[in-house]
Amino acid sequence: RIFHSGLPHKGINALELGMEALKVLQDKFYKAFPAHELEKKYKFMCPSTMKPTQMECAKGSLNQIPRQCVISGDVRLTPFYDIKELYDKMESWVKDLNDNIEKLPTRGPMSKYVLEGDDVDIKRGVIELEW
Repeated sequence: RIFHSGLPHKGINALELGMEALKVLQDKFYKAFPAHELEKKYKFMCPSTMKPTQMECAKGSLNQIPRQCVISGDVRLTPFYDIKELYDKMESWVKDLNDNIEKLPTRGPMSKYVLEGDDVDIKRGVIELEW
């Protein structure tokens, strides 16, 4: 929800939400797809990786909390893992994030991903995954 940065408790900062969600997803990725023993045998330069490469949000003035953020990136899965398993896990992790969005760490006392009040049009932040 877009709002003035002087009243951060009245908006959901999409940049903060995106960065926190990305950290959780990367942590889960690296636990689920660690370096595989065959990568060394076949001389892989690096293990499977999940890296953000671009971040953008709607242009506005510097005193506006952005309502939307898009983080794009790259997943490189070595052939020793099943790509379907990656898709299934990512979809499950994003669903879990959305179901428990209020449990994500916030950035400061006024940072929230769930808002309360009758005057609030968007009550919960949402993470969307697009392949």
